[in-house]
Amino acid sequence: MDYKDVRDKFIELSGHGELLTTTGEDNGADFFLNAGQKYLDRFFGFSTGKTIARYPVIVTAGTYIAKTVGLRAIKEVWIANADGRSQLVPSTLSQLKTEYSEEFSSVTQGTPYYYAPAIFRPAPDSLNSVTGMYGVDDLLLYNATDPAQHFNYHGIVIMPPPGGTYTVEIVGLFYSPALSATLSGGVWTQTKSYWTEVHPDVLVEAALVKIEGLYRNTEGIKAFKEMLVSDVSGIDFDIIEEELTGSLQIGG
Repeated sequence: MDYKDVRDKFIELSGHGELLTTTGEDNGADFFLNAGQKYLDRFFGFSTGKTIARYPVIVTAGTYIAKTVGLRAIKEVWIANADGRSQLVPSTLSQLKTEYSEEFSSVTQGTPYYYAPAIFRPAPDSLNSVTGMYGVDDLLLYNATDPAQHFNYHGIVIMPPPGGTYTVEIVGLFYSPALSATLSGGVWTQTKSYWTEVHPDVLVEAALVKIEGLYRNTEGIKAFKEMLVSDVSGIDFDIIEEELTGSLQIGG
């Protein structure tokens, strides 16, 4: 379902026509629909299987950081090259610092074996130089052209640094893409997500939960949340059926 139509339905059911302009463009509606979508991703998305994604990125020799936006939680990390692929062993940043006591950039390169969720954010957030410091070469420093980068990015540190070019694949939970619909020259440019394409009714319900909550309508929250949980439970049944099929073992 086109996002514009989802948004129009949300306006119709919520009764908040002021959240669109007279030409049907956003005037606050996107805030609630995107908040509702994040609510679905966090609390119900794992059940649908559609917030699990695989992020592949090519890293060259000596590159020990892989980062991306929208990543909520890391489940697995794999590396691959022409010789094959292998799964990296999960670790922590503190364990990596203990195992590799020198600067990460100075560690002898080889085949990566470990990964750890990175801590990219410096304090203060405006920190733009670590000249003369040691042990902080994995921070994302303030950059005037991308001042929010350490807020937006999540990722991993891999050790030892690769001795060649690899594909690093992060398997994890990702937020759905932000929703918007803009009008230009009489043509609508719209984004889409799993929720708009497969379950637009559930997305509208989640947005209604959010707007009722911010307007402190306790009864409204309760009614829409009960409807939402009931609908998502139905989605769960399909996922369970798929998982039961996938539990069959390969081999003989």
